[in-house]
Amino acid sequence: MNASLRRHPVLRWAAPGAALALVVAGSQVAAHWPADASTSLPPRTAAQLLTDLQRAQPAALSGTVTASMSLGLPQLPEGMAGSDPTSPLSLLSGTHTAKVWYDGNVSSRIAVLGDSAETDLITGPRGVWLWKSADKSVLHVAAPSGKAMTGRHAPTSGESLPPQLSTPAGVSSWILRMLDPTTSVTTASNDRVAGRAAYELVLTPKTSATKIGSVRIAIDAKRHIPLRAEVFARGADKAAINVGFTSLSFGKPPASRFTFTPPPGAKVTTPTKDDHKAPSRTTHPNAATPRVVGAAWTSVLVGQVPMKSAANTQGNSLRGMLRLLPKVSGSWGSGHLLDTALFSAVLTDDGHFAVGAVQPSTLYAALG
Repeated sequence: MNASLRRHPVLRWAAPGAALALVVAGSQVAAHWPADASTSLPPRTAAQLLTDLQRAQPAALSGTVTASMSLGLPQLPEGMAGSDPTSPLSLLSGTHTAKVWYDGNVSSRIAVLGDSAETDLITGPRGVWLWKSADKSVLHVAAPSGKAMTGRHAPTSGESLPPQLSTPAGVSSWILRMLDPTTSVTTASNDRVAGRAAYELVLTPKTSATKIGSVRIAIDAKRHIPLRAEVFARGADKAAINVGFTSLSFGKPPASRFTFTPPPGAKVTTPTKDDHKAPSRTTHPNAATPRVVGAAWTSVLVGQVPMKSAANTQGNSLRGMLRLLPKVSGSWGSGHLLDTALFSAVLTDDGHFAVGAVQPSTLYAALG
């Protein structure tokens, strides 16, 4: 199944998808920036839009992605988030902007801009560079010797696909069947995003046990790539998360966009093979493997925070913020609760955590 999804991914979005994923995964977007005027397009069903996504081809482009979140988070103490625009606490507040470049083949660059700092992720045939101006750090992962890093999957001779997964339409039908028990997949009125006509695909949970009301994805009518993603809390008419292009142009960016030279004074780290080895439970007895309780929209991630984490100050700052939140307790123990419009999280006093797009009571049951 993994091979089939690599060859026919639901989210075959190339650089646009990477940009959206990056900003969504750690960011909060302007809580509903003005959309362009609606547009008239030939009707498309949900199955047809999913098939369009499967058929979308990587396209060279340049653009700006804006992200913002309106979750009702508590106000952070001044200076707690730090200056790094991609730190967990920074990404949990405010509006964020990223510049995106993609050559349509291998190379891409995403620059997340902050008030006084910038983080750049550059990928190319010679490896990956991660530059953070906040602490002048550079992480360089070189491509394997004799091999160029690419964004394409080359199937091996031993790979084979079930007949129903050998075409975009077949994959789309399979996706709809897989989603049917938990999710209603429909379409909404057409829209314009970043000046481009777009269809809208709507995913609505069938259960009321999740905090998520719907997820809306705007799909470019011509190129079939996602232009915007919005997540609505249950019962809300305003998006809690809104991530998408505010400007977009197609065409190959200059090669200079994908070259990077560490600036003077930068601290460059290059991981070794040993750095990629998975830590054993013997060497990290407190880092228990997280587990998922429940399924689909009501799943809860439960785990334990390592007592000594190499992660550093960012992890410590996040735990520090959680300890400023309301105190809660039950048969599972005691801890602190973060309860937002879209998700809730608990950090227990003995170092366990539970997080999900559910009500706190579901977290308590998972911890128990």
